[in-house]
Amino acid sequence: MIPKTNTTVENIMPLEWLVCYSNSGDISILDNLKDKQEECATTGIHDFFVPLDVSLDAPTRLIAGNYIFIKATKEDILRLRQEPPFDATLRFLHPSADPMGCIYITDEEIQMMRKAVGLLGGQVEYFVPTNKEIMAGDSVCILDGKFAGLKGVLESVKGHEGGCVIVPLGDVLAVRTPRISACDIQLLELAKVSDSGAGSYTSRAYKKINTLISDSENMLAEKEERGALSEESASEARRLIKRFSQLQLNGKIRFMHAQAIYNLFVALGDTDNEVCQRFRNMLP
Repeated sequence: MIPKTNTTVENIMPLEWLVCYSNSGDISILDNLKDKQEECATTGIHDFFVPLDVSLDAPTRLIAGNYIFIKATKEDILRLRQEPPFDATLRFLHPSADPMGCIYITDEEIQMMRKAVGLLGGQVEYFVPTNKEIMAGDSVCILDGKFAGLKGVLESVKGHEGGCVIVPLGDVLAVRTPRISACDIQLLELAKVSDSGAGSYTSRAYKKINTLISDSENMLAEKEERGALSEESASEARRLIKRFSQLQLNGKIRFMHAQAIYNLFVALGDTDNEVCQRFRNMLP
């Protein structure tokens, strides 16, 4: 068999989001990247994301740090950096632990950040997440409202489960949403290291799931007594399922969590539900 001779780097190397920065912070780099993207077949630049600082009182500029995210192969960007005007401006952002390496960002994180920035209308507070203790918060997803579908990290407020959600791009960059109601925040994973005053992971997990168990048992008792849940209780049961059914836990607390979610489906009379069956199968 005669080997193909038109194999491109794209076919061999994966496309990834690499974190770069501009030494000058010149906004004209946007036009240069647009031109390169239009020539994708030869340049390999498939997409780019440049967070901007947009102010009513000042011209648009690259944000502090001059971050630029480019979707291409590393080889494509290495080649791009040797061409004017990028040879004088474009640099890789290196991880502190490995100054010879490059920082990569997942496509999902880029899309989350793009959506968040778009919904915030350009008036965005950017910051470096590793400099903020709030990055130790719970992993969450926003269920409803204009930010629905965004995943991030909950900036907890003591005594409340609602609050602002931090949308991060790894440890490179992050933005903060407006305050989100507790009922619109779905818990995905509890923080392994909690902020001061919130308590340890284990104590928080048991407290949260014990409360969920108690609520679900009360709803089972109501159904047994009345034959069906009231409209208010049924709405609350569905809300609890949405908020807690995706929560990832380990050990004994995982079975307690499964029992609580299963109880809620039983109280609703919805035991044929696929999600209900998944939790039923988790029970000992």
